[in-house]
Amino acid sequence: MTLEQRLARAFLEHEPAEAAQALERIPSDARASVFRAAPVEAARALGQMVSSAAAESIAHLTDAEVAPVLSALPLDTTIRLLRRLPVAEAERLTRALPEDGQDRLRRALRYPEGTAGALMDPAVLALPDDINVAEARMRLRRQASELLYYLFVVDRTGRLVGVLDIAELMRARMRDPIRTAMHDRVEHLPAWTPAAAVRLHPGWRSFHAMPVTDDEGRLVGAVRYQTLRRLEYEADDGGGARKTTATVAALGELFHLGLSGMVEGVAAAAVPRASRAVLEDGTHDGGSR
Repeated sequence: MTLEQRLARAFLEHEPAEAAQALERIPSDARASVFRAAPVEAARALGQMVSSAAAESIAHLTDAEVAPVLSALPLDTTIRLLRRLPVAEAERLTRALPEDGQDRLRRALRYPEGTAGALMDPAVLALPDDINVAEARMRLRRQASELLYYLFVVDRTGRLVGVLDIAELMRARMRDPIRTAMHDRVEHLPAWTPAAAVRLHPGWRSFHAMPVTDDEGRLVGAVRYQTLRRLEYEADDGGGARKTTATVAALGELFHLGLSGMVEGVAAAAVPRASRAVLEDGTHDGGSR
């Protein structure tokens, strides 16, 4: 990997907000070339872009190209982007993901934008209420990828009946039914709750994740604290207005030239003049790192 590529990837990974502003200033096909070259690093910037520009960018990617980009995004971000695309295009991109990811996306996408159902992460660990603590701990280890700080408990019809945190589960006796460790009064969000009401729900004073239920009281997902913070930011920021700087504008032009041109913009913004001279001398001598 060349020095230019390393600097470009570092910029995308460590300064995603500024990289997002730069990407928004160039044509969508040029943005797509960045995601092809550095899908995982560019995904962080993609999540910071305005939704319309981000969605337009991923629509230019093939199935094979889009899978690593979407897989690196938080699920709620992927949902937000796919809602900006025509139904057929969103379905094409969904099919590019692994099967378990496809199912989660489709479950969330059936709820209208701006509701708790659209904001939720459908992949949350649900424990049946008729197992004991030992079985619950085993399932926790087996399904670690779906773990929040809270563990939600459901009956055999899928209805939400309780909640407990990991510390409470670890303190409980192994042979005890999980019902003895859980709390049966659960703050929750109906899936059709408007986003404004999600943000103001009093349950956030006590919990960092809020379960979401359907019309029958069945657990369908949870809204994470990170999503709440994004909602608060958008409300305070009047729709996501962001600062603009001359450095970001220059970097946007460099993105249009491709990743190889990024080094000049990064150097101009971040490398002292003397250090830059050293880099230029090394380049003139034919050296590369």
